[in-house]
Amino acid sequence: MSIVQSCNGLLLCSSFRSRDLNRKYYVYNPTIKHFSTLPKPDQETGIRKRICGMSLAFDPAKSSHYKVVCVQHLELDQGEYEYQIEVYSSETGPWKVSSQPFTAEANFEKGVYWNGSIHWVGNGTFESLYFIIDDERLETLPMPPIPDGWEWRSNYYFGESCGHLNFIETFGPQIQFNIYEMKRDYSEWFVKYQVDLSPLVTAFPGMIRSGLNPTDWYYYALSIFCLIRGEKDEDSFLVLQIPGKAIRYNLVYKTFKKLHDFEGAEVEDSLRFSWTNGFQHIESLCCV
Repeated sequence: MSIVQSCNGLLLCSSFRSRDLNRKYYVYNPTIKHFSTLPKPDQETGIRKRICGMSLAFDPAKSSHYKVVCVQHLELDQGEYEYQIEVYSSETGPWKVSSQPFTAEANFEKGVYWNGSIHWVGNGTFESLYFIIDDERLETLPMPPIPDGWEWRSNYYFGESCGHLNFIETFGPQIQFNIYEMKRDYSEWFVKYQVDLSPLVTAFPGMIRSGLNPTDWYYYALSIFCLIRGEKDEDSFLVLQIPGKAIRYNLVYKTFKKLHDFEGAEVEDSLRFSWTNGFQHIESLCCV
């Protein structure tokens, strides 16, 4: 079993080792330890389909029911393909086709629910998208510009916390970066925080991968698990992974402390979990 997404107290999970066709998806409430198995989207259309992304939409302030957005890959003739969105509602039941087929190149496996919509970051230089669930409408999501000298989007963190949509992107071996926040009207991203992790590297020199050039992409052993926004700015922090440890980094005071020691790291300057996001846990009494 693997966690696909967390959303306001509920987890979207999938069977881990099954092939795409046999994979099952579940909505799980870890607070009350209840789960529901999602029905499979309709496959009987004469077109070969493959699920390339599932995303959970749940806002307990609006409803006790949740929806799941599925992006299907449609295989057409002569190697061409399109995508189609289907929506499942815990209130009304079966899957419903909610968009005309479309073409895109986005990371549909990493959908983020915010502002009544599911958001996906485009691959490389392709457009990012968001799907307005109530209107069943697909829109283009504006993104911060790619810096001069770089041709495509690369390593990034994209997530929601406490009603804020945040985006972090690094180009190359950077330990200084901006944290962007999207305005609720989608007019622009603005820089919310500026981060410099140089003091962290000084405190934990094992983050530097020996034998690599400082210009190499993976010179620093570092990844972002999660960004947590507090009710006050000074309560906001990053959860970072460095070799053998999880670190909490305060975004206002620029202070950090160890949260956890990982066991089983075989190489001194390696990361225990590769390119893995953390998932927020919020207590909820919602029945699934």
